[in-house]
Amino acid sequence: MDKDFDYENLVIGAGTGGLSAGCIFKNQKREYVIIDKKEEIGLPVRSTGAVSLEWVNRIGMPTSDEIVASKIYNMSFRTDKGKRIDLNYDRPVGMVYDFTKYEKYLSAKFAGSLDIKMKTAVNEVKGNQISTNEGIITAKNIIMAAGPQSNLGSKLSKSQALVAYEETRSLDERNDFQMILWFSDLAPGGYFWDFADSRNTRKVGVCYYPHSGEAPKSVLKKFTDKYPELSGEVVHTMAHQIPLTGPSDQVVKGNQLWVGDMVNAVLNTTAGGLQGAFWSGKEAALACSADNPGQYQKVWDAQIKPWLLKHNALHRKIHSKGARSVGKYISIAKIMPKSVKLRVFGGL
Repeated sequence: MDKDFDYENLVIGAGTGGLSAGCIFKNQKREYVIIDKKEEIGLPVRSTGAVSLEWVNRIGMPTSDEIVASKIYNMSFRTDKGKRIDLNYDRPVGMVYDFTKYEKYLSAKFAGSLDIKMKTAVNEVKGNQISTNEGIITAKNIIMAAGPQSNLGSKLSKSQALVAYEETRSLDERNDFQMILWFSDLAPGGYFWDFADSRNTRKVGVCYYPHSGEAPKSVLKKFTDKYPELSGEVVHTMAHQIPLTGPSDQVVKGNQLWVGDMVNAVLNTTAGGLQGAFWSGKEAALACSADNPGQYQKVWDAQIKPWLLKHNALHRKIHSKGARSVGKYISIAKIMPKSVKLRVFGGL
């Protein structure tokens, strides 16, 4: 360790991006610490947990059965105007993490128990100094993984973010599809979903641009009233913001390496941030471990950012005129090869 600093590497945020970075530091046997203001890993829940299995395998995310709530073989994409396309496979093409178990697994089992200090809030980062509620910490490299609602990043306006709200409901598992997405003008710029969870629970939720100011719970209720088969006792809720601007150009700022939602590493077509957070956290830590932070910027520019930009452009096209635009793409997709349909509609 550089004796001029308390830590060689400091990670701010114990979410997916920060934990991914910690796993790399642990494997590389580099000195590090992760700090987070939360009291417990994996809480509050900030994700549906749905991910593409192709990308999970490509970037090395965990697949242990103990953290997987359900596997996705069959998907249906619909509009509330009657358009629909169904995708059925004989192998899983996606899965839904039990989000809390997933993040606890990253923190304790994926690479071994990580060095994490909870209940440590960051007030300011200036150079190599990190001001916290526990005092000043110094670090050579700082990975910024504090998420979209952190006081350390820029605030998102209503035009820059979707609001996501989900209710886990007491509903028997479906015998046809493990994932259904409904594109509706009730959810402008987004969609409603029904994801498999356990044998007797399902995740029903919405993400949308909150231009009208209507509360997400109210928006979801209107949709449930339209499709009463989705009604069920609520056993858990989840809510958060999802950045939907394009990915950032600059991710390395001096000794700071920014990852995850803080640099909009989000798949705009599915509003999924787990893959982007994991991948960017991993690459940032690999760059620090190589004593070359600029390496992360190169990987971002050459690999991560182009992938994100494709989803950003596709999201704009699909949602340009609400459910009508989505219906148009569904009609076009019906004549596509099965593998292409999966890439377009499965967020791969």
